Amino acid sequence: MGEGLKWAEFATLAEGHRRAGLVDQAEQLARTGIDEDPDSPEGAIVMALVLFDQGRVEDARRVIEKWADANLGVEVTDDSTSAADFGGEVSDGELETAFASAETDRDEVIDADAIAQQAMLDAKIDPADEFPASDSSFATRTVADLLSRQGDEHGASRIRAMVDSTAGDAAAAARNRNAKKIQRLERWLSNIQGGVQ
Repeated sequence: MGEGLKWAEFATLAEGHRRAGLVDQAEQLARTGIDEDPDSPEGAIVMALVLFDQGRVEDARRVIEKWADANLGVEVTDDSTSAADFGGEVSDGELETAFASAETDRDEVIDADAIAQQAMLDAKIDPADEFPASDSSFATRTVADLLSRQGDEHGASRIRAMVDSTAGDAAAAARNRNAKKIQRLERWLSNIQGGVQ
């Protein structure tokens, strides 16, 4: 084989030689490639074709069987599925049996809520004590109103107190800075759109 030739290309090169009628060179290329890459399905196929072209049917069969044994070999037992099992229509009874066996076993279902509750118990976390920090984006009047509608008036009043405190004022100042940035970007967009028209 030529220098720099990748082993993955040997089958293509051997097949080209075979098609050109250079059967001896094709056989040599295929054998050398298979020696380097014995699991190559392309190599086994090209080698078998070369042997068929030479009338060496049994040799071709051995090449294919050797590759199949190495890569597809399975043992067939009395329990193995027969070829007849793969053909034909699926009956209504077979569908019902398949769906019946696919039903969920409620005792084996993993309940995400139960896992979360157990994790909280193990970590000794009381969700009622978890409140956002005053500089959190969740410390807003909207969140307080939402908590109030959900019946957590205590949590709502704590968030309202944070919003009204100086920390709440700092968060409002940050929101104002963001609002000013948005206004500036809107002016730029308006200027750009005005320049395009």
